[in-house]
Amino acid sequence: MVIAMPMSKGIPVILQRGEVFFGRVVTDGVPFEFTSTLLGKQLQPLPVWTIAIPYNIKKIQQRAFVRIDTMLPVKIAEIVDDKVIEDQIVTAVTKDISGGGAQIAVNRPWQIGTKLMVTVTYPEIGPITVKSEVVRVQQPQPDRMIFWVGVKYLGISEKDRSNIIKFIFRKQLEQRRKGL
Repeated sequence: MVIAMPMSKGIPVILQRGEVFFGRVVTDGVPFEFTSTLLGKQLQPLPVWTIAIPYNIKKIQQRAFVRIDTMLPVKIAEIVDDKVIEDQIVTAVTKDISGGGAQIAVNRPWQIGTKLMVTVTYPEIGPITVKSEVVRVQQPQPDRMIFWVGVKYLGISEKDRSNIIKFIFRKQLEQRRKGL
């Protein structure tokens, strides 16, 4: 396969024949990552690489909101028939958050599509309660009753979303200053 020679800040990327590299391509607006090996290169008449057929091709999910890993306290109540079941509140912590949802580390799973009332308590902001929907459930360690439940926010005010995004940017700034 022949591709245009990759450039970084206007300078050709230099690899040696046989080196493995990771690439990214966008097809019909959908980004993909892949792994390949450089077989050869030429500068004339155009700078190109000859590469092995790509493998480990993965679609890249591009999120609408920046996501940051952070542990914040969460209270979760299930919504059944449009009623919040308040006598069965589950406490948990976030694994990560964004302006569009959160991933929560909790000791029980919910089915994908389940509606939840999720309250995350943010430092300096306080609690933000949002109707949410379960979109992903993972059990990272099959021998432990810990689940990562991904939720997307269904009914969030722009004020609350803005406060969450500001919190995320402050956290990113702190992490950069600490060199994390």
